[in-house]
Amino acid sequence: MNKQVQKAKETIKSIKAKGSDATAYDLQRLANAQLKLEQKSINYVYGQLKRAYNSEKPSDFESTIQQVAGSKFPSLSAFKKAYSAKYVSMWGGIGAIRKLNPKFQRADKVKRQNKAQAKAVGSVVNTTTKAVKVRKVKA
Repeated sequence: MNKQVQKAKETIKSIKAKGSDATAYDLQRLANAQLKLEQKSINYVYGQLKRAYNSEKPSDFESTIQQVAGSKFPSLSAFKKAYSAKYVSMWGGIGAIRKLNPKFQRADKVKRQNKAQAKAVGSVVNTTTKAVKVRKVKA
């Protein structure tokens, strides 16, 4: 659990302990802490991305999400299985959607096959900032 989530949980606990003695400022802090926790849930990220995908008049962000997702938005269970980021975030959610897009899956597969074929042929190109080196693989 990261520090932000821990701090939000501590804030929620301390303000709830005040009960009806909480001030308006305390209630504002409580709402903010609860929102932070909600934003760190995978269901929240999925909901935000799905809302962006289904937008009637998409903004630049929403049209980009539509391009990343492709023709069909994944189900929540598929999204959860594909999610691999350490912490829950929009970045990790967009990555999960990208992994589930068949167009990008094919591109990744072709890239892996080309790399394997290049190794089988016998030359692998390693590029560095100084020079390009070609290495021959012994058969």
